[in-house]
Amino acid sequence: MSAVRSLSSLPIRSVADRLRASQRQTFLGRQPEMAAFHELLRPDSPHALLVVEGPAGIGKTALLARFADEARTAGRTVLRVDGRDGDEERADAAGPGAPVVLIDDADRIPALEAWLCDRLLPRLPMDARVVLAARRSPITRWSADPGWSQAIRPLPLGPLSRPDSGSLLHRFGVAPHLRQAMVAFSGGNPSALALAARTAQATIRDGAGWSPTPELLDRVVESLAGPLPSATHRLALRAAAHSVVITEDLLRAVVGDEASAMFEWLRTQSFMHASPFGLVPNGAIRHSVDAHFAHRDPDGHRALHDRIRDYLYERARVAAGDAIMPAMVMLGYLHRRFGATAFYDAILGMPSGAPDDAAAMPTTSGVYEDAVDPSELPALLALSDEPELVEFWFARQPSAFRAYRREEPIPLLDTARVGPLHPLEPRAARGELIGFSALLRLGAEDAAECERDPVLAAAWAYTHTAAPLAAGEELDVLRFVARPSAGAPAAERPAGERLAGPMERRRAAAVQDLAVYRVLGRIVRRDRPGWTFLATDAPSRWIGALRYFDMPGTGLTATTGGRERHLFAHDWRAAPPAQWLAGNSVRPVAELPPRPDPGLTVLTRAEFDAEVRSALRAWRRPERLTESPLLRTGLVRDAADPVEALRRTLASAVEALGRQTRTVKQHRVLTTTFLSGAPTQEAAARRLGLPFSTYRRHLTLGLSALCDRLWLGED
Repeated sequence: MSAVRSLSSLPIRSVADRLRASQRQTFLGRQPEMAAFHELLRPDSPHALLVVEGPAGIGKTALLARFADEARTAGRTVLRVDGRDGDEERADAAGPGAPVVLIDDADRIPALEAWLCDRLLPRLPMDARVVLAARRSPITRWSADPGWSQAIRPLPLGPLSRPDSGSLLHRFGVAPHLRQAMVAFSGGNPSALALAARTAQATIRDGAGWSPTPELLDRVVESLAGPLPSATHRLALRAAAHSVVITEDLLRAVVGDEASAMFEWLRTQSFMHASPFGLVPNGAIRHSVDAHFAHRDPDGHRALHDRIRDYLYERARVAAGDAIMPAMVMLGYLHRRFGATAFYDAILGMPSGAPDDAAAMPTTSGVYEDAVDPSELPALLALSDEPELVEFWFARQPSAFRAYRREEPIPLLDTARVGPLHPLEPRAARGELIGFSALLRLGAEDAAECERDPVLAAAWAYTHTAAPLAAGEELDVLRFVARPSAGAPAAERPAGERLAGPMERRRAAAVQDLAVYRVLGRIVRRDRPGWTFLATDAPSRWIGALRYFDMPGTGLTATTGGRERHLFAHDWRAAPPAQWLAGNSVRPVAELPPRPDPGLTVLTRAEFDAEVRSALRAWRRPERLTESPLLRTGLVRDAADPVEALRRTLASAVEALGRQTRTVKQHRVLTTTFLSGAPTQEAAARRLGLPFSTYRRHLTLGLSALCDRLWLGED
């Protein structure tokens, strides 16, 4: 009998048993942590002490309760100690029988290391095991000791993944269409998820959406951040919540001379993480603190936003060369709610991963920007559908071209890995070239060369008609952006075309955003701004950036490489960059929660699989698909005809099974059963010439493989 099954069947004889049973029902995920504990219990384990570290509300107490159940199931004696109650003397009662001592809130025990070393550990038998849980690891001196460090295993406890967060809300009885907003708000923090679920149960009417109430924000901030020492500490936390990362110099722009002390204070808080880029708050703190501030003091919140924006703007103005890019990345995050960047939309739409991915930067997505080596020109030409024009402009403005290379992504919250400080820091070895961009700079002397390029000729003619350039003014054109394919929208995807995976979508969006940041950097650093143009054959992909830069369509198109290129433009002489940036702050920059598409439904994996099967059964009766929850998922997001888009997506995924040898039989079974109109499964088996038992086996395997592909976004 499995451990999970044996725990669920434990008899309930008391209120305490009932509470433990309820806690077990809402415990999910944490497989790596459970594996670490099982390893600790082994007689030959090299570790005797497990240190669970994580912020408030992350689930440390629930994890220790599960550890206790597992230890008892393994025949161990369990002794629990709560550091908040000052009952550490209870641990002295640990006797023989391979005890497991679980110490919650260990960082509240005075002189913990001395107590462990002098009192507890000497009294425990050799086969005893100790687990400490704390917001910050209380074991500092021992970690540096070569002998002790071998016996201690640190176990950082992070947020729940998006699927686990959705499953937890499912267990709380939250309707599928409400879960996406709650998951985004909570950042995967179980306590915040539970509080949000309770709010939904109390206030949501059937069919209504969800957003955090002021009362919920109060409770979440109080629960996760606790009382703050002073108004300055509160302002420092608010600045950290509003920025993608916080550094000491950025804090100085907010709190002045107390920046150093405030940075050190933030660094010691359990809800902050050190990263290669600076300090980063976890998702629950970020969203709740920023929304709480915006609700309580809208004017103060806008003033903080303006102060951070002005600091980044001035930093960009004086930055030398490529050093401007970190400030542009931070500005991009600051203005993400204007829809300026594609990256944040792409990661919010991912089906898996940490919910606080929304706080990540394009530089953590497995893409970095680099100069183009002249020897790489053939690779650039291969990536473009306009090779002749790419070669023409590369010969004249090679420095206008930027390469985008693949590398392993460095999670923003991964403190165990040391990565580049910004997307332009030199790497030891160049990664694979996956995209490029070219931001051309043109003056009056370039007019003749522009005639060689239909797109540039159209842009040049437009400026002469609308507002000619004066002496010393220039024309900037984001002329080429070649990015890795993210796949066509479901409604436009031909049958059989592969679905892009989450990482591909993320990389494609990051390439686009790094190109946007190049444009932004050019704008803010220009002494005499002129025109900025963007040329694209896919305007819908750039809607957010076009709106952000206030770049209306010119009405002009030019055909190159067999594609029609649309031109969008902004004349910066009418509204200088500083004025334009200030105008952005007049708009509502901080709605209460980070708002995903309110019509998007988050399904658990089991619900998703069931709906895929239901949709296949309704294949020959499309009218039955109009109520499918799959129409409100990322499978068919933004499709003009969602039902037809869903049918195309399903057909494409089934066809993909036929392209792999190991799933050819499954493809035939699914096609015959659902797409080709067999009236019954028995009829399908006869049509395929298979024994019914063999047919059923292939059908089960095929449905499982199909659901896996659709869930993961594979081809």
